[in-house]
Amino acid sequence: MAAASFIFEGTSGNFDRLVLENSRRGLVLVDFWAPWVGPSMRQREMLSNLAQEYAGRFLLVSVNTDEQKPLAERFGVRSLPSLKLFKNGEMLAEYHGVQPEADYPRIIDEYAAKLVDQVSAGAIAAWQAGDPDKALQLLAEAAVSQPDNLSYPALMAKILMRQDRIDDAHQLLCALPEVFQNESQISGLLAHLDFLQTAAGADAKADLEARITATPEDAEARYQLAAVCLHEDEIEQALEHLLLLSRQVPVYRNGIARKGMKALLDMLDSADERVARYRKELFRLNY
Repeated sequence: MAAASFIFEGTSGNFDRLVLENSRRGLVLVDFWAPWVGPSMRQREMLSNLAQEYAGRFLLVSVNTDEQKPLAERFGVRSLPSLKLFKNGEMLAEYHGVQPEADYPRIIDEYAAKLVDQVSAGAIAAWQAGDPDKALQLLAEAAVSQPDNLSYPALMAKILMRQDRIDDAHQLLCALPEVFQNESQISGLLAHLDFLQTAAGADAKADLEARITATPEDAEARYQLAAVCLHEDEIEQALEHLLLLSRQVPVYRNGIARKGMKALLDMLDSADERVARYRKELFRLNY
Protein backbone atom coordinates (compact mmCIF):
# COMPACT_ATOMS: atom_id res chain seq x y z
CA MET A 1 0.00 0.00 0.00
CA ALA A 2 1.42 3.39 -0.93
CA ALA A 3 2.51 5.68 1.85
CA ALA A 4 0.10 8.29 0.50
CA SER A 5 -2.73 5.97 1.54
CA PHE A 6 -2.01 6.89 5.15
CA ILE A 7 -1.81 10.69 4.72
CA PHE A 8 -4.82 12.90 4.01
CA GLU A 9 -5.74 16.58 3.93
CA GLY A 10 -8.53 17.30 6.40
CA THR A 11 -11.41 19.68 5.66
CA SER A 12 -14.70 20.54 7.32
CA GLY A 13 -16.40 18.35 4.74
CA ASN A 14 -14.39 15.18 5.28
CA PHE A 15 -13.15 15.49 8.86
CA ASP A 16 -15.79 13.33 10.55
CA ARG A 17 -15.31 10.54 8.01
CA LEU A 18 -11.53 10.70 7.89
CA VAL A 19 -10.92 11.17 11.60
CA LEU A 20 -13.85 10.13 13.75
CA GLU A 21 -14.98 7.14 11.69
CA ASN A 22 -11.46 5.87 10.98
CA SER A 23 -10.48 6.28 14.64
CA ARG A 24 -12.90 3.46 15.45
CA ARG A 25 -10.56 1.16 13.51
CA GLY A 26 -7.24 2.52 14.71
CA LEU A 27 -5.20 5.53 15.76
CA VAL A 28 -5.63 8.82 13.87
CA LEU A 29 -3.24 11.76 14.28
CA VAL A 30 -4.49 15.23 13.31
CA ASP A 31 -1.80 17.80 12.63
CA PHE A 32 -3.07 21.39 12.74
CA TRP A 33 -0.53 23.59 10.92
CA ALA A 34 -0.06 26.71 8.81
CA PRO A 35 2.52 27.38 6.08
CA TRP A 36 3.71 30.61 7.69
CA VAL A 37 4.64 28.91 10.99
CA GLY A 38 8.12 27.40 10.66
CA PRO A 39 7.84 24.92 13.56
CA SER A 40 4.57 23.58 12.20
CA MET A 41 6.26 22.83 8.86
CA ARG A 42 8.93 20.89 10.74
CA GLN A 43 6.33 18.86 12.62
CA ARG A 44 4.44 18.19 9.41
CA GLU A 45 7.60 16.85 7.76
CA MET A 46 8.43 14.57 10.70
CA LEU A 47 4.90 13.17 10.90
CA SER A 48 4.78 12.54 7.15
CA ASN A 49 8.02 10.59 7.35
CA LEU A 50 6.71 8.57 10.27
CA ALA A 51 3.50 7.80 8.38
CA GLN A 52 5.69 6.25 5.68
CA GLU A 53 7.86 4.50 8.27
CA TYR A 54 4.93 2.99 10.17
CA ALA A 55 3.03 2.15 6.96
CA GLY A 56 -0.47 1.89 8.36
CA ARG A 57 -0.12 1.73 12.12
CA PHE A 58 -1.73 5.18 12.24
CA LEU A 59 -3.55 7.54 9.89
CA LEU A 60 -2.26 11.09 9.51
CA VAL A 61 -4.73 13.88 8.74
CA SER A 62 -3.21 17.28 8.03
CA VAL A 63 -5.32 20.40 8.58
CA ASN A 64 -4.19 23.75 7.18
CA THR A 65 -5.72 26.20 9.66
CA ASP A 66 -5.46 29.10 7.18
CA GLU A 67 -7.89 27.26 4.93
CA GLN A 68 -9.90 25.43 7.60
CA LYS A 69 -10.58 28.05 10.26
CA PRO A 70 -13.91 26.44 11.36
CA LEU A 71 -12.08 23.18 12.15
CA ALA A 72 -9.46 25.02 14.15
CA GLU A 73 -12.20 26.78 16.13
CA ARG A 74 -14.16 23.54 16.60
CA PHE A 75 -11.18 21.88 18.28
CA GLY A 76 -9.95 24.90 20.19
CA VAL A 77 -6.65 25.31 18.36
CA ARG A 78 -4.95 28.36 19.90
CA SER A 79 -1.31 27.75 18.93
CA LEU A 80 0.57 26.07 16.09
CA PRO A 81 1.52 23.41 15.53
CA SER A 82 -1.09 21.45 17.44
CA LEU A 83 -1.23 17.64 17.36
CA LYS A 84 -4.38 15.79 18.45
CA LEU A 85 -4.77 12.01 18.72
CA PHE A 86 -8.13 10.29 18.14
CA LYS A 87 -9.34 6.78 18.86
CA ASN A 88 -12.85 5.30 19.06
CA GLY A 89 -14.36 8.59 17.93
CA GLU A 90 -12.84 10.63 20.76
CA MET A 91 -9.74 12.73 21.29
CA LEU A 92 -7.22 10.86 23.46
CA ALA A 93 -4.45 13.40 23.82
CA GLU A 94 -3.09 16.64 22.42
CA TYR A 95 0.35 18.21 22.15
CA HIS A 96 1.08 21.89 21.58
CA GLY A 97 4.24 23.00 19.80
CA VAL A 98 6.93 20.88 18.20
CA GLN A 99 7.94 17.95 20.38
CA PRO A 100 11.49 16.54 20.65
CA GLU A 101 12.15 14.42 17.58
CA ALA A 102 12.38 11.14 19.49
CA ASP A 103 9.05 11.75 21.23
CA TYR A 104 6.90 11.29 18.14
CA PRO A 105 7.62 7.55 17.71
CA ARG A 106 7.12 7.09 21.47
CA ILE A 107 3.74 8.85 21.34
CA ILE A 108 2.62 6.74 18.40
CA ASP A 109 3.82 3.50 20.00
CA GLU A 110 1.98 4.37 23.19
CA TYR A 111 -1.37 4.99 21.56
CA ALA A 112 -1.31 2.82 18.41
CA ALA A 113 -4.26 0.47 18.31
CA LYS A 114 -3.57 -3.22 18.78
CA LEU A 115 -6.98 -4.67 18.06
CA VAL A 116 -7.68 -8.36 18.44
CA ASP A 117 -10.92 -9.66 16.92
CA GLN A 118 -12.93 -12.64 18.12
CA VAL A 119 -11.35 -15.12 15.70
CA SER A 120 -7.86 -14.13 16.78
CA ALA A 121 -8.90 -14.25 20.42
CA GLY A 122 -10.29 -17.77 19.90
CA ALA A 123 -7.11 -18.88 18.16
CA ILE A 124 -4.96 -17.48 20.96
CA ALA A 125 -7.14 -19.28 23.52
CA ALA A 126 -6.75 -22.57 21.60
CA TRP A 127 -2.98 -22.11 21.45
CA GLN A 128 -2.77 -21.38 25.15
CA ALA A 129 -4.91 -24.48 25.83
CA GLY A 130 -2.34 -26.61 24.04
CA ASP A 131 -4.19 -27.06 20.75
CA PRO A 132 -2.11 -25.27 18.07
CA ASP A 133 -3.76 -27.23 15.24
CA LYS A 134 -7.17 -25.85 16.18
CA ALA A 135 -5.70 -22.35 16.43
CA LEU A 136 -4.19 -22.65 12.95
CA GLN A 137 -7.45 -24.06 11.54
CA LEU A 138 -9.51 -21.16 12.93
CA LEU A 139 -7.11 -18.63 11.45
CA ALA A 140 -6.86 -20.39 8.08
CA GLU A 141 -10.66 -20.43 7.71
CA ALA A 142 -10.84 -16.75 8.63
CA ALA A 143 -8.05 -15.92 6.18
CA VAL A 144 -9.99 -17.57 3.35
CA SER A 145 -13.15 -15.60 4.13
CA GLN A 146 -11.27 -12.32 4.72
CA PRO A 147 -8.18 -12.43 2.48
CA ASP A 148 -7.42 -8.73 3.04
CA ASN A 149 -7.17 -9.12 6.82
CA LEU A 150 -3.45 -9.67 7.33
CA SER A 151 -3.78 -10.23 11.07
CA TYR A 152 -4.77 -13.85 10.37
CA PRO A 153 -1.71 -14.99 8.38
CA ALA A 154 0.47 -12.90 10.70
CA LEU A 155 -0.86 -14.74 13.77
CA MET A 156 -0.57 -18.08 11.98
CA ALA A 157 3.09 -17.36 11.28
CA LYS A 158 3.69 -16.42 14.92
CA ILE A 159 2.14 -19.70 16.11
CA LEU A 160 4.28 -21.66 13.65
CA MET A 161 7.35 -19.80 14.86
CA ARG A 162 6.53 -20.71 18.47
CA GLN A 163 6.48 -24.35 17.31
CA ASP A 164 9.92 -23.88 15.71
CA ARG A 165 8.34 -24.41 12.29
CA ILE A 166 10.39 -21.59 10.83
CA ASP A 167 10.38 -22.79 7.22
CA ASP A 168 6.60 -23.37 7.32
CA ALA A 169 6.03 -19.85 8.65
CA HIS A 170 8.28 -18.40 5.96
CA GLN A 171 6.50 -20.40 3.23
CA LEU A 172 3.12 -19.23 4.48
CA LEU A 173 4.00 -15.54 4.32
CA CYS A 174 5.88 -15.82 1.03
CA ALA A 175 2.73 -17.29 -0.52
CA LEU A 176 0.90 -13.99 0.08
CA PRO A 177 0.67 -11.49 -2.80
CA GLU A 178 3.71 -9.22 -2.96
CA VAL A 179 1.65 -6.16 -2.06
CA PHE A 180 0.70 -7.85 1.24
CA GLN A 181 4.28 -8.94 1.91
CA ASN A 182 5.24 -5.27 1.85
CA GLU A 183 2.73 -4.34 4.55
CA SER A 184 4.41 -3.61 7.89
CA GLN A 185 2.85 -6.44 9.92
CA ILE A 186 3.98 -9.00 7.32
CA SER A 187 7.31 -7.48 6.27
CA GLY A 188 8.37 -7.32 9.91
CA LEU A 189 7.67 -11.02 10.40
CA LEU A 190 9.47 -11.89 7.17
CA ALA A 191 12.49 -9.93 8.37
CA HIS A 192 12.41 -11.78 11.70
CA LEU A 193 12.13 -15.14 9.93
CA ASP A 194 15.03 -14.17 7.69
CA PHE A 195 17.08 -13.52 10.83
CA LEU A 196 16.29 -16.97 12.19
CA GLN A 197 17.11 -18.70 8.92
CA THR A 198 20.28 -16.66 8.48
CA ALA A 199 21.46 -17.45 12.01
CA ALA A 200 20.90 -21.16 11.42
CA GLY A 201 23.19 -21.13 8.37
CA ALA A 202 25.69 -18.48 9.51
CA ASP A 203 29.42 -18.90 9.93
CA ALA A 204 30.91 -19.07 13.42
CA LYS A 205 30.59 -15.80 15.33
CA ALA A 206 34.36 -15.42 15.73
CA ASP A 207 34.86 -15.88 11.97
CA LEU A 208 32.24 -13.25 11.19
CA GLU A 209 33.82 -10.79 13.62
CA ALA A 210 37.19 -11.39 11.97
CA ARG A 211 35.67 -10.76 8.53
CA ILE A 212 34.18 -7.38 9.42
CA THR A 213 37.36 -6.38 11.26
CA ALA A 214 39.29 -7.02 8.06
CA THR A 215 36.57 -5.57 5.80
CA PRO A 216 34.06 -3.35 7.66
CA GLU A 217 31.97 -3.01 4.47
CA ASP A 218 31.39 -6.80 4.23
CA ALA A 219 27.59 -6.58 4.21
CA GLU A 220 26.94 -10.32 4.21
CA ALA A 221 29.20 -10.90 7.22
CA ARG A 222 27.71 -8.00 9.18
CA TYR A 223 24.15 -9.16 8.49
CA GLN A 224 24.98 -12.72 9.51
CA LEU A 225 26.63 -11.39 12.67
CA ALA A 226 23.50 -9.36 13.50
CA ALA A 227 21.40 -12.52 13.08
CA VAL A 228 23.74 -14.51 15.33
CA CYS A 229 23.63 -11.76 17.98
CA LEU A 230 19.85 -11.82 17.91
CA HIS A 231 19.87 -15.63 18.21
CA GLU A 232 22.06 -15.25 21.30
CA ASP A 233 19.67 -12.60 22.69
CA GLU A 234 22.23 -9.81 22.24
CA ILE A 235 19.57 -7.38 21.03
CA GLU A 236 21.54 -4.15 21.24
CA GLN A 237 24.53 -5.61 19.42
CA ALA A 238 22.20 -6.84 16.68
CA LEU A 239 20.63 -3.39 16.39
CA GLU A 240 24.03 -1.73 16.18
CA HIS A 241 25.18 -4.01 13.36
CA LEU A 242 21.95 -3.45 11.46
CA LEU A 243 22.15 0.32 11.92
CA LEU A 244 25.73 0.38 10.63
CA LEU A 245 24.79 -1.82 7.68
CA SER A 246 21.85 0.50 6.89
CA ARG A 247 24.29 3.39 6.73
CA GLN A 248 27.06 1.60 4.83
CA VAL A 249 25.05 -0.41 2.30
CA PRO A 250 21.39 0.71 2.50
CA VAL A 251 20.43 -1.24 -0.64
CA TYR A 252 21.80 -4.59 0.61
CA ARG A 253 19.11 -7.20 -0.08
CA ASN A 254 16.50 -4.52 -0.73
CA GLY A 255 17.04 -2.77 2.60
CA ILE A 256 16.85 -5.92 4.76
CA ALA A 257 18.91 -4.27 7.53
CA ARG A 258 16.41 -1.44 7.94
CA LYS A 259 13.49 -3.88 7.85
CA GLY A 260 15.28 -6.02 10.42
CA MET A 261 15.72 -3.06 12.76
CA LYS A 262 12.02 -2.26 12.54
CA ALA A 263 11.16 -5.90 13.23
CA LEU A 264 13.41 -6.01 16.30
CA LEU A 265 12.02 -2.77 17.69
CA ASP A 266 8.48 -4.07 17.25
CA MET A 267 9.45 -7.07 19.38
CA LEU A 268 10.51 -4.88 22.30
CA ASP A 269 8.25 -3.32 24.90
CA SER A 270 7.41 0.25 23.85
CA ALA A 271 8.70 1.40 27.27
CA ASP A 272 12.16 -0.03 26.53
CA GLU A 273 14.48 2.96 26.14
CA ARG A 274 16.12 1.31 23.11
CA VAL A 275 12.88 1.62 21.14
CA ALA A 276 12.84 5.43 21.14
CA ARG A 277 16.62 5.60 20.70
CA TYR A 278 16.82 3.36 17.65
CA ARG A 279 13.59 4.62 16.09
CA LYS A 280 15.23 8.02 16.18
CA GLU A 281 18.22 6.57 14.31
CA LEU A 282 15.87 4.98 11.77
CA PHE A 283 14.17 8.34 11.33
CA ARG A 284 17.52 10.01 10.68
CA LEU A 285 18.24 7.56 7.88
CA ASN A 286 15.57 9.40 5.87
CA TYR A 287 17.84 12.45 5.62
